[in-house]
Amino acid sequence: MRAIVPALIMCCALLACDTENSARLNLAPANALGEIAFDDQFASTTPTDSLLSVQSNMVGTSANGKTVNLLLRYSIDPAVQNALTARAYVQFDYEAPGQEPLRVARSTIGEQLFGEVEISVPTTEENAKIVASVGGLKPDVIDDVANLEFQLPAVAKRETTDLSQVQGLQAELVEGSYESELVDGRRVHEFAIRVFDPTGSPLLSLLNNTSEPTASQSPPSQPTPVPYSITGLEKSVSSHFSAFENNVQDIESPVTVSFTEHPLAVYMVIDASKSVVESRQSHHLLDAVSKTTIALSNNAWFDYRTFNGDVHRINDLTELEFDTGETSATALYYAIDTTLQDIENHGSINQDKIVMVFTDGKDLASRNHYSDQFIDNAQVHEYIVQRVNQTRSSQENTLGKQMQVYTIGFYDSNSGIDATEEIRKLDAIANAGGTQASYNNFNANDIESAFAAVVHNVKGIYYLRYSSQQTSGNNTIELVVTVNGHEARVILPTSMNGLSH
Repeated sequence: MRAIVPALIMCCALLACDTENSARLNLAPANALGEIAFDDQFASTTPTDSLLSVQSNMVGTSANGKTVNLLLRYSIDPAVQNALTARAYVQFDYEAPGQEPLRVARSTIGEQLFGEVEISVPTTEENAKIVASVGGLKPDVIDDVANLEFQLPAVAKRETTDLSQVQGLQAELVEGSYESELVDGRRVHEFAIRVFDPTGSPLLSLLNNTSEPTASQSPPSQPTPVPYSITGLEKSVSSHFSAFENNVQDIESPVTVSFTEHPLAVYMVIDASKSVVESRQSHHLLDAVSKTTIALSNNAWFDYRTFNGDVHRINDLTELEFDTGETSATALYYAIDTTLQDIENHGSINQDKIVMVFTDGKDLASRNHYSDQFIDNAQVHEYIVQRVNQTRSSQENTLGKQMQVYTIGFYDSNSGIDATEEIRKLDAIANAGGTQASYNNFNANDIESAFAAVVHNVKGIYYLRYSSQQTSGNNTIELVVTVNGHEARVILPTSMNGLSH
């Protein structure tokens, strides 16, 4: 639960993600999907001997994910009341290694002995923490004031793959990612590799649909092994990646990671309609999106938009508000369309794109934005599937960049919505977006794992660089990947591309 400093070494040409989702199955055991460890939703974290307790919850991030807003709720044991003066307070200090403590909030203690404050802290410091303490005490009433101090990690940290669970290994070159050029008398090879466990063993016993379907729904599919993206290899690059040129390894030319030159554009399209609030999922959704932003913050630019009956651009997640009005609606398809328009008209020509779409509703409002162009919303859906496919193809063919569209649709069987039909529609959009049905599910209880799975797919792509002392463009270069005693090999396409730069 330390501040996240993820070396997000990935190729932003994410074509490898379009064949399989590394964690299409939705519910995961703790950390199996790189899930964030954090005291979410005011979960109890209070030691039994503490007189001060603090619980925390994410309520948004800055646009780039470099700061996070936390809502802290504190309570004090009634046994302390006689020691409190009229000026007693709870103070919150942000502490990071090598830095002076920074006061981020102070709250006067009322008669009820509890309260809450919202603070903003960086997400960039390793091992940062928040220290809560009580001040304004009467002298000599409490002997051990250490019991009136409480520490909690500052922000979440997304865990990476437990490499000891890996039971098989495959590696694939991301299509179109290989480049080669001469630089200062050396030939530099840059390429992206997707690394995964084909047995899916780190997924353990995940099920595709975990809740019982109604009579009108299809039964859940049986669990089958799925490729599982392996993350965290950047922590020890030299022990996991090596290059053999003409069957010889040059120890003076190790494989390195390089990703800062290829930032990713991430478009968040979030359902903020009344149904999300009524299903009591709004805080889970905000928490999951915030964690996703933090997890990708080292190498991504973000665009945020929410939708109900219309589409609203927001600057960052602190501005996300859910619709609670009686006339709330869901214009999902129109929200996707406006996102595609922005990608086509204003999107960077140098960035690959990821579009993450979340909804729990049925689109009945998008047709309102197209006048008489379509007969009904079914036609709007067909149009959007075509738009996703065309935009994705255009990005690749015109710019040489990739675009993936992930759909995250969670449906409660008690909502009255034909969940099977809505999931079918989302699956069609995901398939057009290259992500094979993404994370659409009858289970409406684990939104965070779905977003965590998307992040896991993204971070399972490694953008690598090998600088050779040999300048010949057509030497045979074999990349060897090693994880937990397993080995995978990839031949780089030097003979086709090496002489073109």
